[in-house]
Amino acid sequence: MTVTPQVGGPLEELLERCGRFFTPGEISKDLRTVTRRGGRDADVFYRDRWSHDKVVRSTHGVNCTGSCSWKIYVKDGIITWETQQTDYPSVGPTGRSTSRAAVPAAHRFPGTAIHRPGSATRTRARCSCRCSGKPRPASATRCWHGPTSRPTRSAAAATSKLAARVAWSG
Repeated sequence: MTVTPQVGGPLEELLERCGRFFTPGEISKDLRTVTRRGGRDADVFYRDRWSHDKVVRSTHGVNCTGSCSWKIYVKDGIITWETQQTDYPSVGPTGRSTSRAAVPAAHRFPGTAIHRPGSATRTRARCSCRCSGKPRPASATRCWHGPTSRPTRSAAAATSKLAARVAWSG
């Protein structure tokens, strides 16, 4: 025996009518809309969602030339959202971005994103070999001959298959 679900039965009507006692605001006669009074208190969550502490300029690709810059919005040291930078000079009808770099960082580095943007660019590591001895950015994960200090990984990066982000200690 198959039972078909019934929509709009007496129990459903009773629940809709009793809902007005538990819902703050004024419910319309047809029970379809709720009008709330008291200002813009409901907007607080939405406004807080888009607030941020600082904006950092970054790029997505490891070997990217920097032609596709992104604005990274940071709140409490965590990347909250990002938009593509729009302050480029006009170069004509051709685009400046690549399809690979247009993938948001959350999809390419799940759980291994840098929590303090900007700190990786200030940290410099020296090569242990005598090839050049010039400092290089800490974002470079390997030198031809090897780094002087050992890389350390966060717990999320160690367990992730995409452990490409390495923070250099020292």
